[in-house]
Amino acid sequence: MSAEQFLSHVDLRGHVARLRLPRVEEAERVFAMLAGRREILDWIEWSGPENSEELREKARNWRVETGGAANYQLALAHADTDEIAGSLSLRFIDHPERADVGYWVGAAHQGRGLASDAIGLAVWLAFNVLDARSVSACVFVGNVASRRVLEKHGFGLRPSAAGEITCSARERWTFGLERSVYEVRANAQRPVEFDCAFRGALP
Repeated sequence: MSAEQFLSHVDLRGHVARLRLPRVEEAERVFAMLAGRREILDWIEWSGPENSEELREKARNWRVETGGAANYQLALAHADTDEIAGSLSLRFIDHPERADVGYWVGAAHQGRGLASDAIGLAVWLAFNVLDARSVSACVFVGNVASRRVLEKHGFGLRPSAAGEITCSARERWTFGLERSVYEVRANAQRPVEFDCAFRGALP
């Protein structure tokens, strides 16, 4: 895949989760799930939306491009009902061969395997469609549930980053998954169905 080719469409279905393009009309529901919800915001890098229009704008601009790389913001929904449940991002800007993944799941939708299924889909997308060499993720220390999700999919803790203190003065765990590790994992997740398209034709 050329560095100048970016995804124009994404729709991945797992056993319980679906990753697809965000929809403007879902902004109010997403705002209600996220705004002021400390049980979610305390574990992510974002302070949350100020209003639903901010989320509409994010839906309209789900792909951001710069310097031959792109960041993708996808909706995380239930595979069976397509009900919006959260969000997942894959970021390549500033590190075009490494995908950085981040996600959140609404409180009412947690405990159903959505996060694990979504991470498996995102890893598949990064390696098999976007040709990443590695995938990384950061988790604030204490978020054991997210750590377990990453470890389930073969992510390993990077020793040099374990417990490091960032500019936000919060400790975090940094995890990474190399392509070579992913390719030999017999239980690596595959989508049940997928539909991906590029802005340009593949070479």
